Amino acid sequence: MEQKTQPDETEKTISRPGCDVHYWVSGNSSKPLIILIHGACADHRQFDMQIPCLIQDYQIVRVDVRGHGLSRPLAGPFSVPDAVEDIVSILKETGRNNAIFLGQSNGTYIIQELEFRHPGMVRAMIIVDGTYIFQKLSRAEKLLLKLTPAIMSLYPYGSLIKSMADGSAVKESTRAYLRETFGRLSKAEIINIMSGVSGCVHPEPGYRTGCPLLLIRGEHDKLGNIKAAMKEWSLREPRSKYVVIPDAGHCSNQDNPEQFNAMMMEFLKGLPELVSYSR
Repeated sequence: MEQKTQPDETEKTISRPGCDVHYWVSGNSSKPLIILIHGACADHRQFDMQIPCLIQDYQIVRVDVRGHGLSRPLAGPFSVPDAVEDIVSILKETGRNNAIFLGQSNGTYIIQELEFRHPGMVRAMIIVDGTYIFQKLSRAEKLLLKLTPAIMSLYPYGSLIKSMADGSAVKESTRAYLRETFGRLSKAEIINIMSGVSGCVHPEPGYRTGCPLLLIRGEHDKLGNIKAAMKEWSLREPRSKYVVIPDAGHCSNQDNPEQFNAMMMEFLKGLPELVSYSR
């Protein structure tokens, strides 16, 4: 099924266990492929401000992750491994063997798990405000992750939406987008998603990412252990670069798109893989 949504973007769907996953394709199919994966409870529009920078030099795929946006309803629990296999199926539909990946928050967990399970499919990663899912957590961190869905369930629906949006961004336009997008989900859907996200961490001592890695964090991102984990992650990876975006929170690509886009394009243009990009 295909449907034109914008002059330069085609909406497609792929049938997957539990739901039909919607994704959007734009750009030049002869150029390197970059796949954009949004954060928990958001949707593909989270990367609207990155598209103009990428459209000339890349083929772009952006996805509504299962259980989000138009990729609903979802039958059964949300899980990061299931989302990974959705992305693998979409990648195969493009006729490519690999891609560059850009993800925000939960989108970064999907990308990390994809690279872990399918080495070689990820040519490079741009990680936006996401923790390292292969770290060893403290007892307190494990307990907080486990309790997060239950704590969220105690909030009245309206308060939950506002709290999630306010905690994720410093710019009002970003918060407005998040309130609107989160508000499309029921409280049960939000808890289902967050339950899957909270269970995605699995320590892998000695594991290293096998590709170039750009780690970007908003200066004011105070969610979870992201600040400490991203810095430690950068020290573990010899092919990584760590950048802090000023005047930005957990959604740094939306809070400060100018600075974010500059760092993103600098990283992409420096990738040696683009010289001999495999299909």
